[in-house]
Amino acid sequence: MVDLPLMDWRALAYLLILCLAVTAAWLAGRVSVKRRYRSFYKAVDQWRHGDLQTRVTVPDPGTPIGHLSTTFNDIISKLSQREAERETVLKSLREGEERLQIAQDVAGLGIWDWDHSTGEISWSHQTFTLTGITAAGNEPNPFKAWLDVLHPEDREEMEWKVKQLPRTLEPLTAEYRIIRDDSSVRWLQMRGQSLAGTLGKPLRTVIVTLDITPSKENEVRERFLLSLSDRIRELVRPDDILSAVSEALGKHLGVTRLGYGEIDHATMMLSTLVDWHAEGMPCMVGRHPLTPFGDFVCDEMRAGRTLVIDDALTDPRVSESSDVFVALQNPATIVVSLVKEGELRAALYVHNTTKRRWTASEIDLCQDVAERTWAAVERARADARQRLLINELNHRVKNTLATVQSIAAHSFKLGDPQAGRAAFEARLFALSKTHDVLTRENWEGANIQDILDEALAPYRRDHVARYKSEGVPLQLPPRVALPLAMAFHELATNAAKYGAFSLDAGEVRVSWNLVPTPAGPHFVLKWSESDGPLTQKPSHKGFGSRLIERGLTRELGGEVTLDYLPPGLVCTLSFPLPEAETVDYLRANAKLA
Repeated sequence: MVDLPLMDWRALAYLLILCLAVTAAWLAGRVSVKRRYRSFYKAVDQWRHGDLQTRVTVPDPGTPIGHLSTTFNDIISKLSQREAERETVLKSLREGEERLQIAQDVAGLGIWDWDHSTGEISWSHQTFTLTGITAAGNEPNPFKAWLDVLHPEDREEMEWKVKQLPRTLEPLTAEYRIIRDDSSVRWLQMRGQSLAGTLGKPLRTVIVTLDITPSKENEVRERFLLSLSDRIRELVRPDDILSAVSEALGKHLGVTRLGYGEIDHATMMLSTLVDWHAEGMPCMVGRHPLTPFGDFVCDEMRAGRTLVIDDALTDPRVSESSDVFVALQNPATIVVSLVKEGELRAALYVHNTTKRRWTASEIDLCQDVAERTWAAVERARADARQRLLINELNHRVKNTLATVQSIAAHSFKLGDPQAGRAAFEARLFALSKTHDVLTRENWEGANIQDILDEALAPYRRDHVARYKSEGVPLQLPPRVALPLAMAFHELATNAAKYGAFSLDAGEVRVSWNLVPTPAGPHFVLKWSESDGPLTQKPSHKGFGSRLIERGLTRELGGEVTLDYLPPGLVCTLSFPLPEAETVDYLRANAKLA
């Protein structure tokens, strides 16, 4: 056996040193690699937590770890850019959704989204608002809750129409009513369109709901006003107009009472002209004080503001007078006051026996009708006054022409043309003076004292009247004023020629009075002359006497008595004055007093 050579100790030492060097190098390399990977791991961990701005430090891009770090840095940069773009898109989407929601809220649009594959219906927030349904308190499918709020008259039809949407691609357009929790009725418009799936069948339906209550109420209002205008257009009597308006508006609003009256601004006294009321309710036509309703109500009415009370029992503004509302069975009230030239003239009132929430449309309608009623009544009264004046004018013109014809015929019978002309002109002048008095009073009448003063004005001497008058203040209608004025003229002319005015000392006394008789009041006037020449009864009647008798007997149905007494002529005139004309006189003179 051959012996192996023994290794030199130096060789062993070199071998040991080499092993130690390799081991040290390996350990150093491992530490260096771990240090580099530790930075890489830290960056990855930050990326995982959303920090895309962190980057791996690359000391030597030429090494594998450096190359790997550079690659990862590039990937993260691109991811960061994509994330920024994604955030921009999401922000735009959020802003678009917010604008869409604002647009829906402003336009009053509600959105349904109906998935036919699952049967699930989702509503937008505005849809819940429109229908008055609380989103939190309903099942995921709000269809049943929607059916519950439908108006009973529309429920069956709308349920059938909506249930057809999963079966057809035809669009749906419908208008229907809902009843909110506060009992108010709202009109909604529905537009629905189904979207087809791969098989051409409805897969999904989108429904848009819009609140059309204002336009619907305006449509109903305009239709009512048009119908009302047609109804009252041919009516000429104010009472007929008021009756038609109150009945139509009362039934349209479904209230228990609706009326119209005129008001004394100073005393706040309502004179009801018409009072439409539901069956079983008492009639309230007559005079009623408004002060028991309290200062608030009176102040609002005087200011011309529309008074709206939903429930007098809970309204703090009328708490002190709520018992008055209860007694009159009108806890819910609308009062439209009509103030003209700064004074409260009239009011239209609406009463309901139960509390009621008046809508803005109902209030606007009452205000519109009140103004139209006022205008229609005033127009009817003006037309009536105009017709009366025209009829009176026609009558007066005929009588005046007949009087002028008679005056001309008798005046020019005189032998002297100049004397005839003078007599004719004097009589026409007297007639025109009476017309002046009536014109100053708008032909509504003339005061008897004014008529007498105008007729006897030419016979004053040195601005001193040569006559005395006494009697009750009396406003005479035109049909009486003209004949009486002509009678005064003829009596004065006769006195100037043959009676009291022919002498300086002569005097005329005129007195009158209203004498009650079973047939009604009679007007009695007495013309007495004194201190003139001795009077004798003429052998024949002159034109003046015939004119007096014709005017008073034929036109006024009166009597004329001429007594030729020695001291002077005494003429007594008597004719009936209808009660209505007497009342007009009393009212006119009460205002003067």
